[in-house]
Amino acid sequence: MNPKKIKIILSIPLALFFIANLFYYPLPAKAKEVCKWYKAHDCTGLGTQFFINKAEEKCGITKPDEGDPLHLDYYSCCCKTVTPSGINDTMPKLNIPDIDLQIDIPGLNLTKGDAIKCTETNGKKTCNFPWIGEYIAGIYKYAIGIVGILAAVVLMVGGVLWIIAGGNATTIGEAKAWIGASLTGLVIALTSYLILYQVNPALVGFKGLDITMVEKIKQLVEARTGGTAEQYKNMPCPTSSELSTGVQIYTTGYYHPPYGTDRKSLCMIHMSCSCPESVGINNQENCDDIFPNKKNYRPCNYIPPNIPYCNKTASPGNPPPHLGVPTTVAAPDCIDFGTKLCIKRKNYIVEDRGGDIRGRRIDIWSGKSIDTANSNSGLAEIKRGVCK
Repeated sequence: MNPKKIKIILSIPLALFFIANLFYYPLPAKAKEVCKWYKAHDCTGLGTQFFINKAEEKCGITKPDEGDPLHLDYYSCCCKTVTPSGINDTMPKLNIPDIDLQIDIPGLNLTKGDAIKCTETNGKKTCNFPWIGEYIAGIYKYAIGIVGILAAVVLMVGGVLWIIAGGNATTIGEAKAWIGASLTGLVIALTSYLILYQVNPALVGFKGLDITMVEKIKQLVEARTGGTAEQYKNMPCPTSSELSTGVQIYTTGYYHPPYGTDRKSLCMIHMSCSCPESVGINNQENCDDIFPNKKNYRPCNYIPPNIPYCNKTASPGNPPPHLGVPTTVAAPDCIDFGTKLCIKRKNYIVEDRGGDIRGRRIDIWSGKSIDTANSNSGLAEIKRGVCK
């Protein structure tokens, strides 16, 4: 083998370092305790409950409505652990991807999903994914070991050639070339980080990929309360002839939000469906920060785990799926219950109503999937009858 080729092979780790970062490992956020007075129930599902002096220490002396002379309600001081501001429970839960490597890389340790660093700026959540850098760094570290072995082998080859040269100047010269290539390549490989750092520190400063997350709840809220929804809501209701020939409408998705006792969950339940009658609406709080275009929305009161929600339609009846496929729509009252509609080449049945469902605005039931609810939002053509 040509000694020049040896130098090239032993210098491969130098190129790998252009995109590797051996020193960047994001740290998990530290949690903190948040305490609040809750009205007329214990802290089941809301965190740890405190009593008497400890409760006032945690939640403060003043309780909601305490100034009311008819105030006779029982309050509980509930405390739960949450992540600090900027890194909160709305952040995505991340897992290391399943990587089935053809060749195992000893010592490769990818950052755990729960240690991925996410930050929030101006309402936008950004997460830093270091996996690519860590993967290449693992290859680099492994390659350094291989380079050391190859350098030792090449060095021994040069030594053997020198021993058997028998004073032949040509053979000795070739042996020196092998030894020189071995030592040069080894030095370059071992000092590659230092060399690149001196050229430009950014060459060894791979900080992972910053990816800005699209918050699904904000996306859905914008679709349901934005200007387009208001525009079509204020249009005249489709006539019978328009429904027969086809008319453009604005569809939005509504769904069964996951159970939660925080204000955002209770706001989403009220917006997507309605608060259970046994629970009612919380008139002491609002959802203005979650629904900036809708100031009249308020969260439901605390919903105990045994109370069902989003389980009835206005027809009345049970929400879909029918035959395993969500088919219910909430339509304006100018379209009778039981009317079959073809929307986006899918068949639906009018089984529900809604306070904001007027004019040429229709809600499509999306089961328990917020992704489906978002995909169901947009302009579409509606036609009465079964899709053909």
